Amino acid sequence: MRISRLYINQSLTAESEIVLAKDAAHYLANVLRLRIGAELVLFNGQAGEYTARIIVADKKSVKLELLQYHDIERESSLELTLVQAISRPEHMNYTIQKAVELGVTRIVPLISKRSPPIDKNKIHKRELQWQKIIISACEQCGRNRLPILEEVQTLTTYLADKQQLEHCIVLAPEANHNVSKLEIDKKITVLIGAEGGLTNEEIQQAMQAGYLDVGLGSRILRTETAAITMLALCQGFWGDL
Repeated sequence: MRISRLYINQSLTAESEIVLAKDAAHYLANVLRLRIGAELVLFNGQAGEYTARIIVADKKSVKLELLQYHDIERESSLELTLVQAISRPEHMNYTIQKAVELGVTRIVPLISKRSPPIDKNKIHKRELQWQKIIISACEQCGRNRLPILEEVQTLTTYLADKQQLEHCIVLAPEANHNVSKLEIDKKITVLIGAEGGLTNEEIQQAMQAGYLDVGLGSRILRTETAAITMLALCQGFWGDL
């Protein structure tokens, strides 16, 4: 039987006891339905993980005994950043989930010309949802470090502030470069458009900021497919796949 993994945003120390916060306690007791004596794995995003055992589980609280620390590192040797133009909610959520599973270290959500309309008053709510997806994906795939989620910004602002001359690529339908021909060390940034892709103007803007235009063959891929494909290729060529 697979042992459940749970992210805890608090200090953890082996051979100690902790009382879970209300949301985490509810998840263990009512969603996972774990009871006294059940073992699980905890991590707090600071590397490594802890085996733990439930010693108290009632309607008011859940207390755990931390048994042992395990210095386990499951991060890729490739420092991989996904700069993703915001797409429709279901597509963006899926992209973020799979990006975490594929080992990205940083996710930058951007507003591009083809991003769907976004209520500025709801951006923070979307960011909180994406952070929950990141945590859930780390719990599922075994990562002990949370990828960094940057704040939503426009493509123009990002390119102006984050200009890089090496190892940055932008997906383009009529590209001059093939991903298999690139020579990458251990750091790469991938820029991907929303539904419909980036406009020609945006692609040119990225190239002027030092990005190489790269294609993924003759077929048109959906935004979430393009992201997964490119991230998997990056890990396959230069990472840990």
